[in-house]
Amino acid sequence: MSAPARPQLRSLPVSNHAVRLSRNFYKYICRRCSGPVVQAHAPEHVVPSGLPTEAAIAHVIVSKFGDHTPFYRQAEIYARQGIRLDRATLGNWSGRACFHLQPIADHMRRQLAMADRLFMDETTAPVLDPGRGQTKKGYFWAIASDDRGHSGPSPPIVLFRYAPGRSGAFAQQFLDGFGGCFLQCDAYDGYDRLAEVDRPQGPWTLVHCWSHLRRRFVKSARNSKSPIAEAAVRHIAQLYAIEALVRGSSPDVRLAARKEHSLALVAALKMWFEKQLSMISSGSTLAEDIRYALNHWQGLTRFLGDGRLELDTNPVENAIRPVCLTRKNALFAGNEIGAENWALLASIVATCKLNDVNPAAYIAETLEAIIDGHPHSRIEHLMPWRFRKSSSQPQ
Repeated sequence: MSAPARPQLRSLPVSNHAVRLSRNFYKYICRRCSGPVVQAHAPEHVVPSGLPTEAAIAHVIVSKFGDHTPFYRQAEIYARQGIRLDRATLGNWSGRACFHLQPIADHMRRQLAMADRLFMDETTAPVLDPGRGQTKKGYFWAIASDDRGHSGPSPPIVLFRYAPGRSGAFAQQFLDGFGGCFLQCDAYDGYDRLAEVDRPQGPWTLVHCWSHLRRRFVKSARNSKSPIAEAAVRHIAQLYAIEALVRGSSPDVRLAARKEHSLALVAALKMWFEKQLSMISSGSTLAEDIRYALNHWQGLTRFLGDGRLELDTNPVENAIRPVCLTRKNALFAGNEIGAENWALLASIVATCKLNDVNPAAYIAETLEAIIDGHPHSRIEHLMPWRFRKSSSQPQ
């Protein structure tokens, strides 16, 4: 017995204009039955009934927050191609994307809240002050987790948050609900309150940065040709040479190397600092740099007791540098909401880069998935570290 014939579908003719607008979603009707005309639902978009695809919006976002091309420059580039788009339109597209991408940033924060060790830093964020025609100084605070130095299992993440000031109260606010123990930061005294905050896990343990200390002596050596400053730079270089040998090794291997080699170097360096301080003018810049080291010695030497800790805060500084470049080109955010959107989009672009992910492809596909109804209970599947790596994509 032969199988019943399958219904044949034919497409109804539509105008070329309609085909372009509907992205080739044709209408169909069955020749063998009297069923109704069938047409797939048109897909939703970030800009309902608007011109841009999600890929176009992703390109605009990455051009500004990844490639440091502000909206007005992008508008000029499009104009040379005969496309009239003003910067307000591009900003509107990005703002609409932020609404849909907010769950991504929220989940990134939850991931950071589970990390044992975090990095933190801040940089200025000029924001237009309405009514005055001037800018006011806000700040982007960066919170990062990067365990690649000791081959940890957690993905690298960086999250930017906007605040109108630099007070340590904002750092405490942004870390509220976090369960980590160690905070790697510079010696800015705004972080000191975190070492006294009342938490179930106890106060944060501050781990200070050798790179910041080294820069002081590099600057002093360059400006004054001081042999003491040059010697300090060489001493610190020995610590970095040891770290380079064990980078990527397990925490136990790193800790063993530090106890065998770095511990003695650090003890000798402290004695040397104290000796030099007694021999130079107490009012000199060099004396100030040495006192900076000795005053923060406990935080500088905490890396000797835990193989997960890094010698410096370079992971968060490297992540925050693109924000500074974007700020330099864009000059300022139009308002505080714009600054918050800036922080959100910069977080996603930077985290993509840390995970070797193409940010334009990631944002475009993630926007489509969210608009198509991806369940919030499976938001983890949309994280940048779950996306395909750039190296696996055609160039």
